[in-house]
Amino acid sequence: MKLTSLKCIPVISRRSMFGGIGSRLIVSNTASRDSKALTSSDITTKCTKILSELDRCINCKDKTIDSSILHDNVPQTFATEDLRRELEAELDRLLLQQLLMEEKLIESSLVETQGRISTPSDQPTTCTIDEEACSACNSSPCQWRPSYDTAVLTKRKRELNRECILAAQKSKEGNTKAIKSIIARSVLNGGDIHFNPSELLKELTDELKEIGSKLKLCKVDEELHKTFASTSESVTVRSIHEFETTVKRDDAIVALEREHNRHTAKIVATETIDDILEWMLEGWYFGERDTKMKTSSLSSADEPCFDQRGSLMEKASDVQLSSNANAMRAANAKEDAAESLNSMETNMRYGLFCLLFMYFRALHLVRREMATWGGSNDLITLAPKPTSISEERQKMIQEEKNVEFRRARMDYVMEKARVGEERKRARIERERLEKILFLQWDTKMKLSNQRLATTVQRVYRGHLGRKVAKMRSFQLQRAHSANILMNACATAIERVWRGYCGRMDAKYLRKEMAEFLFAIREEEANDEAEYLMQRRMW
Repeated sequence: MKLTSLKCIPVISRRSMFGGIGSRLIVSNTASRDSKALTSSDITTKCTKILSELDRCINCKDKTIDSSILHDNVPQTFATEDLRRELEAELDRLLLQQLLMEEKLIESSLVETQGRISTPSDQPTTCTIDEEACSACNSSPCQWRPSYDTAVLTKRKRELNRECILAAQKSKEGNTKAIKSIIARSVLNGGDIHFNPSELLKELTDELKEIGSKLKLCKVDEELHKTFASTSESVTVRSIHEFETTVKRDDAIVALEREHNRHTAKIVATETIDDILEWMLEGWYFGERDTKMKTSSLSSADEPCFDQRGSLMEKASDVQLSSNANAMRAANAKEDAAESLNSMETNMRYGLFCLLFMYFRALHLVRREMATWGGSNDLITLAPKPTSISEERQKMIQEEKNVEFRRARMDYVMEKARVGEERKRARIERERLEKILFLQWDTKMKLSNQRLATTVQRVYRGHLGRKVAKMRSFQLQRAHSANILMNACATAIERVWRGYCGRMDAKYLRKEMAEFLFAIREEEANDEAEYLMQRRMW
């Protein structure tokens, strides 16, 4: 059976096709229908929702529309045309899936029919399906278990978080050069309990990152197993981005496998490096001990020592003490540098203050002694003495001052007038813009009311049309039922009448046949009696 492409099928044809497939699926094989009932019901419900959402998208006049049909009831905003294309593509995919399901149902029914024909009646066949079987691990029940004990890791993570908070607080205080901790991994491995705050915080942070990688690996592994066991086209993934995302099953498998491989490689590399360092520490690659063995050919300084290397606790304690000593020296050097910088900064500030104070004092002295040092009040001076001004010159100077005053006054008044005119022009422009905005709002309200009225009329007309169509359908069904009843009654009457006529004809026929046989027998009896009489006479 070949399937045609659904890309060119219009929406109305899809509706009829959807109804036909649903009706054919209802009348299919009973056993197959029971095994596929959940999937068929889900697809039918989703097709109905997509059709209603597609109608709403087609009737929408805006550029954007809110919809939650494509991403498991998560509301999102789409462009109207993009949403319409996505809904049509999803509807085509569901219809194609239903067609494939119908083909599988038909094939399974044919196989079962052939099996019943070929199977003897005295050997009935039975088929059992394990509903709890896992298709990912091919076992019943599912045998998947997490790679790590998540409860232990979570408990360890809480302890590390509390220790990180304490270490951060002590590191901010800056008073303590070394702190004690019994939570760090190096302490649990036999190291020293005294740490530099920054080193302790780094060690705790690294272990927290490693535990987070292990927990995330468990989540990714679980979702990957569930994705392999799933039979739906799309699955919801949460472990990758820490929020739910609905993607196709194949894409989800690729993404989860990539994330699983990344975390696995990271954890394996970390554990490998830790094992190598532990092996090197046990082999005393980070330092040598003086040997107590006496050799004749080689001196103890030239020969590497591997005897009496001590226990793991002693070696870890020596390494940790050396590291803590280096950390203490580095902390002291940082503190000395900070103190020297603080003292230098204080001296520079004091020097700048002194220079500024001397500058302002000299400026004050120069201004105070300007007349004395300039020599303008001396009896013998080179500066020109002021001459007397005539009365006419004084009038001219006063007139110039008056003109300048009037000009300044006129400019002040004109500035006031200009400000008033600007305010008036701004008020007029504001009123004009308000009128324009009111007209735009009024026009929008009219258009909105017209669109709403059109929508209400459309809905009401559709309601009336559906009501009339329903009534017409009811009348047609009623007439059809009456016609069927009348035909059945007429058929029954004809049957009874024909039976009565047939019985009457049979009765008459039997009567005539009996009379005919009686006449024949009577004639034979008469002939026989006549024959006997003649024989007696002879």
